[in-house]
Amino acid sequence: MQNSASPFIFGYSTRPLAVAVLGAGAWGTALASALRRGGLEVRLWARRPDLVHAIATQSRNPRHLPDLALPSGLQASSQMAETLEGADVVVMAVPSAALREVARAAAPLMQRRAVVLAACKGIERGSGALMSQVLQQELRRDVLIGAIGGPSFAHEVVLGQPAALTAGLPALRLRHAVDVQRHAQRVMDGLRAAFAAGGVQLDLTDDAIGVQVGGALKNMIAIACGMAMSSEVGENARAAILTRGLQDMRALTLALGGRADTLLSSAGAGDLFLTASSAQSRNTRLGMRLGRGELAELGDELAEGAVSSHAVQSLERRLGLRLHVAAAVRDVLGRRQTAADALLRLFNEPLPQDGALGLPVASGMPSHRPLREAQGLRSSLSRAPSRQPQ
Repeated sequence: MQNSASPFIFGYSTRPLAVAVLGAGAWGTALASALRRGGLEVRLWARRPDLVHAIATQSRNPRHLPDLALPSGLQASSQMAETLEGADVVVMAVPSAALREVARAAAPLMQRRAVVLAACKGIERGSGALMSQVLQQELRRDVLIGAIGGPSFAHEVVLGQPAALTAGLPALRLRHAVDVQRHAQRVMDGLRAAFAAGGVQLDLTDDAIGVQVGGALKNMIAIACGMAMSSEVGENARAAILTRGLQDMRALTLALGGRADTLLSSAGAGDLFLTASSAQSRNTRLGMRLGRGELAELGDELAEGAVSSHAVQSLERRLGLRLHVAAAVRDVLGRRQTAADALLRLFNEPLPQDGALGLPVASGMPSHRPLREAQGLRSSLSRAPSRQPQ
C-alpha cells in the first residue's frame, strides 16, 4: 500500500496504518470510508470487478449506497492478495455466512501480527460459532483476532454523521506477552485516532465475546419488538421485551466467557436500541409484519429470519441455555404460534432468580407473577390480528 499524508503514526515509524477491508457491502464500505476520511490508507476488497471499477472511477458504491459519494483516495480491488499486501489491520465485513470461506482464502496472505477484526454480526449456522471463533479456526496463529460492533446504519457513517463503535481485542490483556500487548495497543490507538477524525468514536475493550453477543442476538430481539409494535400492546410492553432481551444477552455473554458490563457499550445496548427502535431496521419491520399475521407474504424475509433464529438455537443447545426472546420469535417464524400467543408466553416466563441479574431476591417474595393474570395485557393481545400460522 502506498504512503499517504496521514498524521497517524504506526509503532515507532512514521508510516500510517495500512487497512484492508474485505467486503464492499454497505457496512464494509462505510467503515472503509470513515477510516479513509480519517487519513489512513484504506483498500476495499469486492468480489465483483464492476463494483471495484465504480468505486475506483466514480467514488460510489452503486449496489449498496448508490446516492452517496465516497471519500477520494479510497482504493478498491477484486484481488485479495493486492488488498491484503502490507495490511496492519484487516476488517472482515463480508456476510456472516461467507466469513469462513473468505477467511480461509485470506489466511495465507495476511502478515504476521496483523490485527483482524470481525465486523460481520451473527452466529454461524450449524457450528454455533461467533464470528471471531470462525476466524480463530481458519486464520494463522500469529494474527491478533477481535471484533468491532455497534449501531450501524451505514449511510450515516458515510455521510460523516457522529457514530460510536466498540472494538474488542483479547491481545490487549496479554500480560505474559508484553511485546504483543504493546503492539496491539499501538495499532488500536492508531485505529481509534483515525476513526475519531472520520467522525466515529471507537471505544476499546479486551472482551471480544461481549462485543459480539449484542450483534448476534439483536435481530431476534428487534423482531420481537416489531411484533409488539404491530400487536398494539403498548410501549411499556415493548420496553419489557427489550429488558428480557438484555437478560438473554447477559446470559449468553457470561456462558461464553465474556463480561456483562461490555453489554453497556455501543456494541451491546447501543446496537440493540438502534435496531429494535427504528423503523429503518429491517428486522423491526419484519416483526411488525409477523405481528400482523403476514407470514404468507414474507417470502425471502421470512427465510432469512428463520436462518438467523436457527443459528441462535444451535448455540443455545451447545451451551444448555434457553434464550427466551429468540425462542418466542423462532416459534412465530416456524408457524408454531401466532405473534400474540408467543408474546403472551414470553411475558409468562419467569425472570431469572437468585441474583442471576446481579440483583438480590428477597426471601419468601415471589420474583414473578404470570402476566396472564393481568387482563389488560390479555385484552391488548386479543385485539391484535389473530391469523393462524399458515
